[in-house]
Amino acid sequence: MDYALENGGVFVSGSFMDLNIGISEGKIADLSKLPIEAAQKIDCKGRIIIPGCIDAHVHFRVPGMEYKEDWNSGSRAALAGGITTVLDMPNTKPATTTVQLLEEKRKLVQKDSLCNFGFHFGTTTENLSELENAANENIASFKVFMGSSTGNMLIEDENVLRRIFQIAKMQNKIVSVHAEDEAIIRQNSEQHKNENSTSAHTKIRDSGCEKAAIEKALTLRREIGNKLHICHVSSLEGMEKIIVERRAGNLTCEATLHHLFLNDEDYEKLGNFAKMNPSLKSRQDNNALLHGIFDGAIDIIATDHAPHTREEKQKGYWDSPGGVPGVETMLPLMLNAAGANKISFERVVELCSEFPAKIFGIKDKGAIEIGYDADICIIDLKREWVVEGSRLQTKCKWSPFEGMKLKGVVEKTFVNGTLAYDNGAFDEGAKGREVGFYG
Repeated sequence: MDYALENGGVFVSGSFMDLNIGISEGKIADLSKLPIEAAQKIDCKGRIIIPGCIDAHVHFRVPGMEYKEDWNSGSRAALAGGITTVLDMPNTKPATTTVQLLEEKRKLVQKDSLCNFGFHFGTTTENLSELENAANENIASFKVFMGSSTGNMLIEDENVLRRIFQIAKMQNKIVSVHAEDEAIIRQNSEQHKNENSTSAHTKIRDSGCEKAAIEKALTLRREIGNKLHICHVSSLEGMEKIIVERRAGNLTCEATLHHLFLNDEDYEKLGNFAKMNPSLKSRQDNNALLHGIFDGAIDIIATDHAPHTREEKQKGYWDSPGGVPGVETMLPLMLNAAGANKISFERVVELCSEFPAKIFGIKDKGAIEIGYDADICIIDLKREWVVEGSRLQTKCKWSPFEGMKLKGVVEKTFVNGTLAYDNGAFDEGAKGREVGFYG
């Protein structure tokens, strides 16, 4: 064996057990209560060991916006946060909307990423033939922007949306939807055009805006029968629509950390550093999402890691872009919530590791099982730390959770059997791999 991880509380088959883990040639090779012989032994006494987290929703800004983030900085931030696999969104410059551009992006990422990676494929009103050409491409989903956001990928034409859903159905691919109704956004923007405070953001991108877009997506899914994933659900009204429809199957959704733990009361303190799409909602919406996590209505946690520079965020409300960083704080925030008895540690692993792998069909990831890739995170639940943007790995060097005291520290992160992150130090020789999707 290359490594033996000894004396830890290991998450296996839905619960934590006292086991030793043997790692060999990048794989989990042994799980045993007995000692395991290995070239290197790591004593994990007092630690929990979980499968590496999978973040199904990141914007690592390559190509075209590397000044905000790149794959070296983004993957380092992910590893420091216990994330071993990320799925990158297509709204880059240029956007990932053709098979050729996907291949070009793949080459850029392969040379720089320390963590594993996969890609969502972008949809537009003009690339339906490219979606058909992508039938055999190794992609996580077709990404649809029903509401405007970074990039120019908005789709409002219902006939185009229907065709995208049909192509996805034929190819057995997921449609991942940014669910905000652009007509409502335009109407609300006109109504509040003279407001210059970030608090206007929730009025413009309100719960009704999300509800209407989710309704439209669910109606099409009901008609066509494709697999649908609703990204970053942010409201009680949106959750209620999803809960009613879930019985039909082929429907999943995600929540982000900022929609769980921040709300519109935080605009006063954070200003544009709390501006993202969808917007922050009310404390009542926070509670609805937390309840959805508790009762299983929400399938996974994702970050929607979308960094911008401080200078961009310090512009006036209308000129400041939406988006916040999140990969380095996702797992710590969830562990902190578990430590406060808001959720079980077992549920945290389901939301952050196990279920993302199952939903997107990621091979050999999301579990600690013999034969699976050795993507592993070792955590000290007793250590406390304070979020300081200047000390984070992300290139933007800020966080909407600045100053928050969290309990639970990611100490070590293995990627494909390599100790890629160890208490603040990185193995620069570690290389992430593109994950495979089995559909």
